Amino acid sequence: MDWMNIAALAVALIALAMSAHFWRRQFRPIVTAMVKTHSGGNTGIAYNLVVLNSGSIPARDVWFEVADAKALAAALGRGANNKDKKAWLSCFDRRDMIPVLHNGAQVSCSFGVTEGEEKGFWRNAAEFPIRIHYKGWFGKNYFETMTLRMVDTDTFTGFMWE
Repeated sequence: MDWMNIAALAVALIALAMSAHFWRRQFRPIVTAMVKTHSGGNTGIAYNLVVLNSGSIPARDVWFEVADAKALAAALGRGANNKDKKAWLSCFDRRDMIPVLHNGAQVSCSFGVTEGEEKGFWRNAAEFPIRIHYKGWFGKNYFETMTLRMVDTDTFTGFMWE
């Protein structure tokens, strides 16, 4: 073998390794969540929590946790009573996990309201971090950390109460 053949073989092996590496990074679920306006008016805005898998394969056993309990407590408005907390924060109960979220699919649930003068469940423009835990179709565990923000998503300016 001459040096040219050895160099060509080395380049081919490096290219194969890089292709396998990038394929493994792309061939996975990518689960994200956002707060989206369900309906809004001049007295308040109702929200949904929308969960989306934008990856190339389905995600399994998707569940959420609050990453910072103090930030969550600071995000709650004066209207956050125990009954509403149980209803609108139930998505953070691991027992309510999403069994399968297909690639390209999204699901949602009710996620509270904002009202003027901070009387709603959420304070206006409040935000807090969450962690999304899930498994790939072949059992590998993943998690994403992101911040949820309570603003009107029907407008690009995210109108907030004065």
